[in-house]
Amino acid sequence: MVYKWCVVPQYTNTSIKTPEKMFVSIPKNTKIRKKWLMLARRNPKDIAASTNAFMCEDHFNIEQDMANYRQYTMGFRQTILLVKGAMPSKFECQVDRRKRLSDTTMSRTAYIKLSPLTKLVSIVLIYN
Repeated sequence: MVYKWCVVPQYTNTSIKTPEKMFVSIPKNTKIRKKWLMLARRNPKDIAASTNAFMCEDHFNIEQDMANYRQYTMGFRQTILLVKGAMPSKFECQVDRRKRLSDTTMSRTAYIKLSPLTKLVSIVLIYN
């Protein structure tokens, strides 16, 4: 078995640590390889063109990006085949790329729901 590790910075998946993960080989084509590494925020010069580099399945829409997904998961195929033009697109592991569900810079004022008795006591205390 070949040792595989995900080249995406801040990601720690390896074929030993997470053997259930699929690892997609980064293409050898220079232009495509550079684009993939730049998407992952890796300097293409840091990884030699001859190096077998991988990204784990977490960075793809694997069911749509893989041409032989069903055959591979059922054990009929040993090789991952991507559809033409498939690119890694998920990088939430990098803190500055996480999708925010709401603006965390704005604070909200919290309101306490008062019971009628509490309101009455408050009014009495204000006027006394």
